[in-house]
Amino acid sequence: MALPTLRRIFDEHRRFGSDKWTSYFETYENHFSRYRKQPITLLEIGIQNGGSLEIWGKFFPNATRILGCDIEEKCRDLRFEDPRIEVFVGDANSPAIYDRLITDTPSFDIIVDDGSHVVEDVIRSFALYFPKVKPGGVYAIEDLHTSYWPQYGGGTDLTLSSMGFLKLLTDVANKEFWRDNRKDFNLLEPFAKRYGVALNDADLYIDEISFSNSACVIRKGKGGFENRRHITGTEFPVQDCNWLLPLSGTRELVEQLNVSGRRPQSTEMQYEFVTTLPDVLANKAEIVILRERIVLLKEQLADLEQRTETTQRALANAQSQISALHSSTSWRLTKPIRVLIDFLKRLNR
Repeated sequence: MALPTLRRIFDEHRRFGSDKWTSYFETYENHFSRYRKQPITLLEIGIQNGGSLEIWGKFFPNATRILGCDIEEKCRDLRFEDPRIEVFVGDANSPAIYDRLITDTPSFDIIVDDGSHVVEDVIRSFALYFPKVKPGGVYAIEDLHTSYWPQYGGGTDLTLSSMGFLKLLTDVANKEFWRDNRKDFNLLEPFAKRYGVALNDADLYIDEISFSNSACVIRKGKGGFENRRHITGTEFPVQDCNWLLPLSGTRELVEQLNVSGRRPQSTEMQYEFVTTLPDVLANKAEIVILRERIVLLKEQLADLEQRTETTQRALANAQSQISALHSSTSWRLTKPIRVLIDFLKRLNR
């Protein structure tokens, strides 16, 4: 009998609450289905009311351990009927909570980051927990739309945002074609320095990175894996592929296609990116400050213009009142009195 879909489990769920964007259901079905009947371990960072843990328990009926972590103290009071579920309360990126989680379950088949969504937390969590994903396992990050919002530490033009980091990981997935075993630089160094974490592209093995609306799923690869080119068929009327045989892996491909000299060039371009990025970011930061100053000056100018307009209106009103007074009958009748008063003032001087 076919297992129910994640969407059906979610819609029929009762007890602790949970919320997911519509696009997540298809994303998770595509990437998690292979694990449904396996004895997996799962960690979710950020559980809110805890309902997602119950839903994962139903989606993975043979899971052996389902852990949740949340900084909210009220999560201590959550009680689950499923004995596989356990909640750890505290900052997942703190050494104390990290040690407790890894002591409980040293490695995971699936990790879902649904935590604070702040750029720094997203990247720090990846640096800490991606190494704990089993080869072939997946690391999912939710709500990446926050990467574009300044209040979460992001922005549409901020290179070191969550999305900027994940975009760079796509190069890491292809590092066998450009890295050329260079030891003098690390493509992820700008992120490592900015957020104070251990990140080195040479240590990361990624088989797949998939983006969908507000989410990213990263499938971990195996160290030492070398991609291979496979050829089938016996007739090649357009292009003869037999000359590629006995091609087996990436290194042979580079040598066979006579592009071995280009790989160091591509690596040099990556090196240039790493070394110039701090200056680019500094310039961007200066531009942001200047833009903020321009906005402030515009606000001050608008305020002065409004005050000037108010003063001009008051002056025009006063002048109108004076003109009306001068043309009034009472002003003409009292003119002799004003002349006499002025004459007496001059006599008293």
